[in-house]
Amino acid sequence: MLELLINVETLRDDDPAVQAGMALASHHQAYVTGLNIIEVYPSTMAMPDVAVVLASEEEEAKACDAWWTGKCQQNGVNGAWEVIRGMYVPVLARRSCMADITISRLPHEKDALPSGMDYLTRALLSSASPMLLVPSSPKEPFRLEQILVAWNSSLPSMHALRASLPLLRDATEVCLIDGSSDELPGMAPPPLPVKDWLKRQGIVPNIVQGFPTGSHVGEALLEHARTMRADLLVMGAWGHSRLNEMVLGGTTRHVLKHTKLPVLVAH
Repeated sequence: MLELLINVETLRDDDPAVQAGMALASHHQAYVTGLNIIEVYPSTMAMPDVAVVLASEEEEAKACDAWWTGKCQQNGVNGAWEVIRGMYVPVLARRSCMADITISRLPHEKDALPSGMDYLTRALLSSASPMLLVPSSPKEPFRLEQILVAWNSSLPSMHALRASLPLLRDATEVCLIDGSSDELPGMAPPPLPVKDWLKRQGIVPNIVQGFPTGSHVGEALLEHARTMRADLLVMGAWGHSRLNEMVLGGTTRHVLKHTKLPVLVAH
């Protein structure tokens, strides 16, 4: 059974992660866990009344169990509600390891931390499950009929591709942009045989050869997604060193900052 974890931030029906996650769970008859994190800041734990406030927030969140049960019943799925108090990134990364896909809101441009250092991308770097990140204003109704896959034969892109298999099998159109290359024949491992692998999975995508070179890969991916009216972009994250991607930017950061469509990303 497909296991989905929804990172519930607002405890509201219009939370974009809740809407997308429930639609996905209903379509695939997945088990869906709602997770609400009561964030702890170690630097404030010595302050008076902090423990009291955290306990109050935790009890309030736990009381939403009935709300979550109702959401599951409305969507015809089984699920559970979990509230965990702790530091946000370790909690999300650790709990998501039990999920096939974690659904959360895309980092917003007004968030305090820049893309690459925000909670979600830091959780990805902490061995979290692949994440389906949805915009704050998702397209209605939520559907994943046309899917664009960014492929460069890296381990992250393979992790993302494997996680997306249930979605790709149900899609009406799958397009794979193949940016892999055999740069050091006989020395470096050759590109993975992705076309044959996908065929064995029952998926025959349209293949587009080659990413653009230089710093415009992210921009080109989003333009291709707009052209094909994609409902989802599947990609691996952090093709270079993690520190370089965080400090210098890169394809992943550009996509997460500028995308208007959901992105399934893995490292």
